[in-house]
Amino acid sequence: MLVLRARDDATARAAANVRDRARVASQLVHDAIQSDLGAVIGTTTRPIFFLAVVNKAYVQTHGYLSEMLATHPRLVTAAVYDGGGRLVVRLPFEPSIAGKQFKQQEYFSKARSSGFAHISSLFIQLGKPKVPVIAYSIRIFHRGGIYGVLAVTTPIAAFDSIVAPYTPAGFTVRIYNAVGERVSPSSEATGKTYTTDPIVGPALKGSSILHRTGGSIVAAAPVVDYGWGVVVSQPARQADADARALTTRLSWYAGAATLLALIAAVVAWRRSAPVEA
Repeated sequence: MLVLRARDDATARAAANVRDRARVASQLVHDAIQSDLGAVIGTTTRPIFFLAVVNKAYVQTHGYLSEMLATHPRLVTAAVYDGGGRLVVRLPFEPSIAGKQFKQQEYFSKARSSGFAHISSLFIQLGKPKVPVIAYSIRIFHRGGIYGVLAVTTPIAAFDSIVAPYTPAGFTVRIYNAVGERVSPSSEATGKTYTTDPIVGPALKGSSILHRTGGSIVAAAPVVDYGWGVVVSQPARQADADARALTTRLSWYAGAATLLALIAAVVAWRRSAPVEA
């Protein structure tokens, strides 16, 4: 009975370990987004940058954009668009897209129409680096007019690096954005959405899940404030192997304890037995 209870406890601990790792990964993603998005928002509130966009003195924005990229290494490009969607500043400079129109892009149109910062869905960035990215964007609004949009990109591979140090061998961490696209592992990013997935969907809506499905133990956790979700899985055979190993050790211990008890009983009986003359 003791061995069976210990095995059940080991199985429960394995599931709790997966759940806790999902929570940790969720917090890591939350903090990364909060830091980078905060840098984008903060840049637009700096008076000289703000007035430079309003007055179309775009060269004066370069120093602020360079500082933001230097202090937030996950951010790799920063661009300013005028109110009509024309690219007027881009760091690093990319001649192939300079002066082009981007008003149709989600990161521009959503930010322009909203008074809040926007996190885009996945897209392949034009120019260099030509990789899958997300964009953080926010409009520059002044006295009833929209003077531009600041959009800053981060490669989705950056999210691989965020969770990698906290992912033990055998575990898999998957990150989904607010529209249900898989962001990480970046090698699995295809643009497919998982909003109807029974594990991912609830996490995107703010629910945590712990479930044993197929050959895996799976835990999902929401990324609070941003509508993202994290799913962590561990092969059930790995967790079961740990439980079996514990059960085997306890069985040996129990057997050894029983044997010692029998030996002690025999010794005690011999000592107490009467000696015949």
